[in-house]
Amino acid sequence: MAALLGPPFAATLTLFAVRGFYLPTLPLIIAASTGSYAPVGLAGAASTLAQLASQYALGALSDAVGRGVVAALGFALLAVFLYGIQLASSALQFVGLRALEGVASAAVYTSAAAAVGDSASSLGVKVGLATGAARMLGSASFATASLVSRGESAKSILQLALLLCLASIPLSLAVRGRGGQRLSPTPGTTGHARLLAASAAWSAAFMAVTNLWPNYMVSIGYSSDDVYLLWAVAAYGEVPFMVIGGHLADRGRAKEAFAVSSAALAATFAVYAAIPRWNLLLAAQLLRSLAFALFESSTLAQANLLADPAARGRFVGLRNTAVAAGWAIGSALGGFVADFVGLKALIAASSAILALLAVVSPKLR
Repeated sequence: MAALLGPPFAATLTLFAVRGFYLPTLPLIIAASTGSYAPVGLAGAASTLAQLASQYALGALSDAVGRGVVAALGFALLAVFLYGIQLASSALQFVGLRALEGVASAAVYTSAAAAVGDSASSLGVKVGLATGAARMLGSASFATASLVSRGESAKSILQLALLLCLASIPLSLAVRGRGGQRLSPTPGTTGHARLLAASAAWSAAFMAVTNLWPNYMVSIGYSSDDVYLLWAVAAYGEVPFMVIGGHLADRGRAKEAFAVSSAALAATFAVYAAIPRWNLLLAAQLLRSLAFALFESSTLAQANLLADPAARGRFVGLRNTAVAAGWAIGSALGGFVADFVGLKALIAASSAILALLAVVSPKLR
């Protein structure tokens, strides 16, 4: 079992550790270098647009050449991004580098997630539970990386993340799964269009706030160390809920998990906008944990459960494409809306959208 599930679990853990090092500080680096929130939003949009354009193709590529090859390619590209971000100074450079980062992250995440589904199916393990467990490890590693980064310089954080990526390139080749499959279209996905659209809307509301959340926290008087701590609290809080989300998908309850996640995130954003006191922010971060974990693990597990083994990479890529579409829209609009009406109004509007999703999602079929 360890030989099959261990490598994709390790790839997921490392990817999220690397992202835990650089994501909390990246918006602050970009805003400080360019003097505006708009490049933060544009760079975030570039990352998610790159994911949007590449998720399905990378999933199909992993079906054809193997999961490990695509995962190793992703870590190599992520290393290039982390080196380049230390030299960037203009908005255009940040946008281009974040686009590269989007492709790199998509390559690792899609191939590793599909490999978990392959391995679980081969071993007779519940696919949803295995998918949730892999994401649980990812959340724990992201949280740990965010926590240990507190008080460290941006340069040292980026260099550590770079070293992790370089070490992961040869190790990722041990990830097993598919290979030799034709790059043919994936059938039977149109029946899930309404759920995919709802997932994209959830992701847009989530990313419009998340991409600028560090800037908002600093603007109301909190420090970058506070941002790291709160981010770590949210990521650690996701850990048990990831397994629950996967279990609910195994039991055919992904729709209910989506509704609960929407309501919880709406409440979280309401606290951010209306009463951002420290004790309430800590509680809100736990709500955010529940929200994101149920959304992420249940929808990802469902993609694995619905997939034919020969096309699992493509199904996972399709689900990730829907999420990336929402991220791209949310990141792009969020920066411009924040410049126009302010960060607090942006967060309040996102909360309202999520509350609406919580109401309508039980009616999806």
